[in-house]
Formats: sequence, structure tokens, C-alpha cells
Amino acid sequence: MCLLFLCLMGNIAMHAQYGDYIQDAVYSEGYVVGLQKPRLPEKAKIDADVIMDAFKSGVEASGYFSESSMRLFKSQIDVHIECLRNWSDKESYIADRHLNEFLKNELDTTTYYKQIGNHIIVTEYLDYMGSRYGVAYSDLYYDQMKALLDSRVVEREKYLNGLGLAMEQVSTKSAWDFSKLDNIGIINICIIVVVLILLIVWMVYAQRGRKKRKQLVLQGDGRLSAGEPAIVVRRKTTSILKRQSLEDVVDDKNYMQIECAEFCDDSAVRRIYIKNTCVKDIYNMYAEDLRNPGNPKEDGCMVLGRWVYDDQSDEYYVSLEHIVRPGDDAVFQEYELNFGGKIKLKVAEMLRKLRRESDLQYDLTCWVHSHPGLGVFFSNSDSNVQMQLKHPTHPKFLTAIVIDILTPQQEMGIFTFRHDMSINSKGDLKKMYSLEELYKWAVESDRYSFKPEDHYNILGNAENRLASCYGVELSNGSIIDMGSLTMGMETGLVGRAYGFAYRNMGKTEYVVNAISKTDSMPDNDLIGGFLIGTHCSIPTIRKYIANYVGFKFVLFYSTSDGMLTAIPLNNDNLCVDEKYYGEEKLENLKIWTRRKR
Repeated sequence: MCLLFLCLMGNIAMHAQYGDYIQDAVYSEGYVVGLQKPRLPEKAKIDADVIMDAFKSGVEASGYFSESSMRLFKSQIDVHIECLRNWSDKESYIADRHLNEFLKNELDTTTYYKQIGNHIIVTEYLDYMGSRYGVAYSDLYYDQMKALLDSRVVEREKYLNGLGLAMEQVSTKSAWDFSKLDNIGIINICIIVVVLILLIVWMVYAQRGRKKRKQLVLQGDGRLSAGEPAIVVRRKTTSILKRQSLEDVVDDKNYMQIECAEFCDDSAVRRIYIKNTCVKDIYNMYAEDLRNPGNPKEDGCMVLGRWVYDDQSDEYYVSLEHIVRPGDDAVFQEYELNFGGKIKLKVAEMLRKLRRESDLQYDLTCWVHSHPGLGVFFSNSDSNVQMQLKHPTHPKFLTAIVIDILTPQQEMGIFTFRHDMSINSKGDLKKMYSLEELYKWAVESDRYSFKPEDHYNILGNAENRLASCYGVELSNGSIIDMGSLTMGMETGLVGRAYGFAYRNMGKTEYVVNAISKTDSMPDNDLIGGFLIGTHCSIPTIRKYIANYVGFKFVLFYSTSDGMLTAIPLNNDNLCVDEKYYGEEKLENLKIWTRRKR
């Protein structure tokens, strides 16, 4: 499902400029649009026509994409355009009916669906069909389904552009003077008003009828009955959608526990759980900035996590788990940080994804920014941003982190609300933290948290296995990387494998986090190579990897049969015994990644 926020967040501008960043956008009412899982006949193979027919039926049951909703939307737009042609005070008509806001929100919605929304709907539908009915992913399915949704969005956009053109033609000089109207003009206006009222009444009753039909189809578990697949179910959201819980992080070694009493005597947040991957993402974000230390610029991000409220102590427990970087419209200057407007969509999409996948309540729990060379403190401007970002009903769990990246250990301060809703200052801080030290902890703890069930061991089907290279564990991301590299025309050594060694019962396995063309990758070691060719020739592979030290294995993709072969190295020598090789079709690995997601 795609989370669509109609109340859009504005820009954040810190220190030099401040725009309006409305946190209510994260918690305000919106719509949930998604694809209900169709219940098709159980059989070994489902025809393509059945899949497409089920999808099209879902589209026509939609309150946004269906032809009936398109006709209703067109009639609404046509009424506005007609009234703009004949209304006496056109400016008042636009203002009273909030047409500027309506046009902007609807165009933002169409942009969302064209850029992200339609892709999400189709891929989630295909993922379900694959996991439920064993339907192999097909670009043909994807293209046809997305083209159908795109055509409906383009049609809506055409109607909106017509309304926008009519509004542009309105001028204050064109307002009518009622005193100069003759009887015929007054009669025409009355007729238009009557037609508009009748149309509005018809639209209200049509909407009620549609809601009643949905209620008849909905069953007790909220799903549609068999034979009634639908692509849209809309419901209003509130600030609390999912279960509030931090039970899974309390004893998880992937989270560092920070007692707020360490740095502040009076904090409304009692304990912070910060995830190792979150620390690494923040560190790597600033590592990019440190490449140009002579011209430091401020930088920052939003952090999503969870929170739990203890009503007896009036204190909060908060997690910091996922960062959201600003979009390409952000403006970072010396002593100025403007997050831009595109971050609103990125925050909304990430919250939707986290809440759907975990069934837990994720929210904006922290924001991070830097004071390069200025020291760690919380300015009045920072306090203003903190007040704007707070949760509307539970404001005191929001945390802020300020980092001076130009200090040797990247000094870091944590700022929270006090119980009286004031914010602790630099003078209140009893302790500073080091982003450099947090990063070292994060790298080590992340490596110990390796989960085999989230990776595919391509050496798992080898007849024999070396203790020095017992497994090559492929992550989702590394499989996607290989798929992308095979789309080009390159052959030979086209990428390097990055990850880390994992010791298990005296044997060594290599966890592959990414396949990349880059010479290095933060937080990861160079552990192998990725080659492409027509057939797996050991002398040829030796030639390609001769100049690389540190390879523990190579992954070879054959363009002739689509097979991916893992070949271990023993004491820097390429293994020539095929009994130690593992192989799998790359297409099968792609399907595995979609099912894992």
C-alpha cells in the first residue's frame, strides 16, 4: 500500500533561514491506498489472462482509478470551469472553494502516483501473486499493469490542467458588475447555480451509495470477499495507527542503550535505543562532508523510530532506527541548512513502509544536524525547529542530536524536552558523546548480528565445502546489484563484492552486502569479485583477478545460460575442483529477493 499524505510538509531552514515545516503532515489525516489480495482458484498454474483480469477488476473497484470515479472527477472539474466562465466575481469563487489548494494537492497526488505510487501498487500485487500462486515475475505483467494505472493518472492530470488554465485566465479586472446585468444575465446565473446544486447533491448521494456497496462486500477481517478483488480501500488515519512497543529492542545487541540521566538531570525521555545501522548511516552521511573540510557545510537528516510512554513517571522510551536524507531540493550552505520540500514525500513513504511491514507505530523520533567548527549547542533557531517538529499529542519524546564534525572525535550532544516542555541547553549537558566511538561500536555489533535466514548461501548446494570459505551469503541488495550489472554490455570483472567475514563453528563464511564498481565501500571489506562471460573459464578468471589482493571467492555469471557460479579461493589460489562450486540461476535469486521483501 502507498501512504498518501495530503497535508504536505514544507521546508526546514535553519540558522540563516527558516521555512515552515509542519510536523502535522506526518501525523495528520490522510488516505491509505493499496491493492487487496485477490482470491483466485487454486491450481498449479494461473493463466496470464486471469492475472490481468483480476488486476483490472481491482482497478474498476477503485475509488481513484476506476472509470466511474474518473467520470465523477471530470464532471466536478467541468462544473468549476463552467462557473469560472460565467461567475460574476471569479476571484471570490476561487477563494471560497479553495480551488488553488485543491489544484495543488491533486497535482501533487498525480505526481506521487507517476513517480512512486503506481510502481508500489504493481510490485506489491506481483509479489503477492508470486508468493501465493507461484506466478513468476514478468516485466510484461508489470508494464501492462503500470501502463493502465499511469493512463488513469494522466487522464486526471489532463482535467486538472484544464482547470488550471481556466483559473489562470481569471483577472481581477474581469469581475462583473451586477448592477449592469440585464434580466437575461441574472436568469443565466440562477440556472447555473441550480445546476451546480443539483450536481453536488447527486455527487453526495453517489458517494454514499459507493460507501454502502463497499460495506456490503467487506468481511469481518477487513478483506474483500472471494471474487471481489479491489485495488483501493480508503480509511482515515490517526496519530496512533499501530501498536506501541519496544519489547524487541530492549535486549537486542544491535541497539545501544543511552540513559538520558547520563547527560541531563531533567529529561522527559528516560532512555534512548539507537540502532547500529542508524549510527552508521549518520556517520557515513558526514563522512561525505569531511571530504571538503576547508569549506564545511551544515548537513542533517530526519530519524524514524518508535516510542513508549510511561504514564506513571511521565517519561518516554525512544528508539532511533532509520534515517531519511533530504531530497535534491535541499540547500546546504555554510551555517545554513534547508531540508527542502521533497523530504516530506520520503518521510511519508518510509513511515508507510515501516508501519506496514512491522505492524508497529513508527514516527519521527529525532532530527540530526551539524555545527561544523562551531561547537555543540542548541540555538534559539534549533529550538524553534524542535517545537515545530514535535508530535501533536505526545510532544516530549522528540530528540535532537547536534554534531561538530570538525572535532577529532566528532563531538555529539543530545537534546531533549524537559518535563516542563522547555529544552535542555548546552549548559545542562553533563556528558558529550563521540560519533566516532559510536560508529566503531556500530560496525562491530552489526557484524555480530548476521542472520542466515535473511541471506542466500550460494555455496550451500556445493558437494564439498572449504572451512576457509564455507559459505558465500548473498544479501538482497547484492543480488539486486548483480542483476543491474548484467543489464549492461560489459564482460570480465565488472564489480567487486563488499561485506565481511563471519566465523561460525570454526568455519568462515563471507557475508556479501553489496556488489559495486567502486574501489571501496564504508563499513565493508573487499571480499570477492563479480565477473560476466559466456562460459566459466578458470584461466580467464585468473587473468581478470590477478591484480586484486584479498579476494576470498569470485561470482561468475554466464550470459549463455543465466547461471551464477560461486568459486572459492584457497590460500589466494582459485579452486579448480568443481565439487567446491555452488551455483544458482540469477533469475531464481531475483525471485527469492522479492519474496523476502
